[in-house]
Amino acid sequence: MPPSLRKLARQTKHTALAGLRSAGGFDRMADSSWRRERLLILCYHGVSIDDEHEWDPALFVTPAFLRRRFEILRDGGYAVLDLGEAVSRLYAGSLPPRSVVLTFDDGLYDFLTQAVPLLEEFGFPATNYVSSYYVVNQRPLLNITLQYALWRARDRVVEAGTFEGQSSDVTLGDPGQRKALYDRLFEQSETYADDRAEQHAWLGRVVTRLGVDWQAILDKRLFHLMNPEELAETARRGFDLQLHTHRHRSPLEESLFVDELRENRRVVENSTGQAATHFCYPSGKTDPAFLPWLKAIGVETGTTCVADLARRDHDPLLLPRFTDTMGQSELVFESWLSGAGAMLTRPRAVR
Repeated sequence: MPPSLRKLARQTKHTALAGLRSAGGFDRMADSSWRRERLLILCYHGVSIDDEHEWDPALFVTPAFLRRRFEILRDGGYAVLDLGEAVSRLYAGSLPPRSVVLTFDDGLYDFLTQAVPLLEEFGFPATNYVSSYYVVNQRPLLNITLQYALWRARDRVVEAGTFEGQSSDVTLGDPGQRKALYDRLFEQSETYADDRAEQHAWLGRVVTRLGVDWQAILDKRLFHLMNPEELAETARRGFDLQLHTHRHRSPLEESLFVDELRENRRVVENSTGQAATHFCYPSGKTDPAFLPWLKAIGVETGTTCVADLARRDHDPLLLPRFTDTMGQSELVFESWLSGAGAMLTRPRAVR
């Protein structure tokens, strides 16, 4: 669809949703028997410690943004349920009105420092799907740290020869040139894949050469995951830590896939003392082959990134979620809470 038609479609949908809300349609739908048979699972990722949301508002939200979302949930009378309870009640047909689940992906450190205090303030349960390699190897996530550093240096021109293989100047204010340099640098980082300590040192050199404060990134732990002790603290404070693979990848070979989940489960369960039986697909990538493998190792539910409300006819290993971001207006958010947003969206098929 051409951009002009996409824009027109968005405007038309927005106008329809605004009219429906002003006429009381959201409340009627939220209280309907149709909505009571459905569960909205919300998905978040990072909660900014600094300016991460300015760099990637699809990946990070601000604490103020999250607080406002929680106020809407509270003031709208939504029942925010624990994931396990909610899914059990979905399939039993006993969901309370306006049922919602809060999930966060990846196990980022900012969940503990930014999200948990807000969740506690509002009395909301939440699940965090933890990818565990960087839990036990406490270094910042390379790919997003590198992208962030290039963005932070966006007012600079990187002269030719600054980095290996760079034959011309790069204007980092140009998104295309910035992306090309990221691709080149990320490819170079892979040459250190067998020596993660050296890869970390290489990343520090790159970030510093870009004129970005590497030590501040480390000190603030902008792109670190929680460590085992922090996972334990999060669990003690009543929050649910679950599976997201060890290295945030889903191999298509059964033995490799199962090894990813077993190591992931070992780290999470040893840290929290709680059973890890719920799973989230890394990057939302699903495949029919995964389903019997997940069942065989005792995984009870799997959440995707397909935007829809969960119903009893959904496979419990392919549950849809709505990913809420800084780019979603309050109108769109409220439409999804009520169910109207799902009715006006055609979800893609989940394989």
